[in-house]
Amino acid sequence: MHNEALVTIESTFPLSGTLTMPDEKQGTYPAVLIIAGSGKGDRDGNLKNLQMNIYKELAEFLTLQGYMTLRYDKRGTYKSEGTFNEAGLSDLIDDAVEGVRFLKHHPSADPERIFILGHSEGALIAPAVHDREPVAGMILVAGAAEPSVDLMPRQNELAYAEMNEAKGLKGWVFRTFKVTDRARKQNEQIFGKVADSDKPVMRVKGIKMNAKWLRETLAYNVVEYLERATCPVLAVTGDKDLQVPPEHARLIAETVPGESEWHIIPDMNHLLKEYEGEHTMLGLLKEYKSVADSPLSPILTSVIGEWLVQQKSAQPR
Repeated sequence: MHNEALVTIESTFPLSGTLTMPDEKQGTYPAVLIIAGSGKGDRDGNLKNLQMNIYKELAEFLTLQGYMTLRYDKRGTYKSEGTFNEAGLSDLIDDAVEGVRFLKHHPSADPERIFILGHSEGALIAPAVHDREPVAGMILVAGAAEPSVDLMPRQNELAYAEMNEAKGLKGWVFRTFKVTDRARKQNEQIFGKVADSDKPVMRVKGIKMNAKWLRETLAYNVVEYLERATCPVLAVTGDKDLQVPPEHARLIAETVPGESEWHIIPDMNHLLKEYEGEHTMLGLLKEYKSVADSPLSPILTSVIGEWLVQQKSAQPR
């Protein structure tokens, strides 16, 4: 069991967060800041039409291991102030830096034992956060080790390849109407328009886009920060992850100069849940809905738990 409290992180805009504390009373606790993946999910890892609770479950797991945790709603979402569509990647990094500082200044947290757990986009920005506000270690889950300008098109190309290989009527429609070529051209146009602008928000083909975020993401190279990350790093990705290449877990571990460990978790997808069905980029939402109620991969939690035990024994008390 554990205690939860609602807290406010004072960043550029006040951010609403949840702090969990272990039940076992002691002077100070090691602490973990959880940095979420991209998009408008809330602090628990839920979207309006997809209740997954991945960050809530991670927080509860970490608290049982004796860690304080902090998770928060991103700028401009749910109970946090600001405007989500105007927030760039640099703003998300600023907010996470304030999350680390919040823990370092909390009377119950041991400032020498603050960790970051970043998932997906959270794993991409964690090394930049550590670069500005050093932590005792990072857990990078479903992260990448290449410039985002290479990572983003890779995801689109997977979808295009599937469209080109689709069977039956669907495949015929895709090929006859050159859907993949159109999608590719349209994406290139959108990227081009956004790159040529300096507006934080743009309308492209009637859709509101967070242009500042897209520009900054395309200019961001996590490798520069990984190469300077001297703290211990655990890199973990599922072998059923279609959104980042699983072998990047090894690349992350090989890139950081400090002590590192990597794992590719069998049957785990990008949502950190076990999935044994066939995986397709075009069927992702259906797959994610089918596993929404499942618990986190037990192999993932045991890998994180064991790594944290090693960190405890490695650090002088």
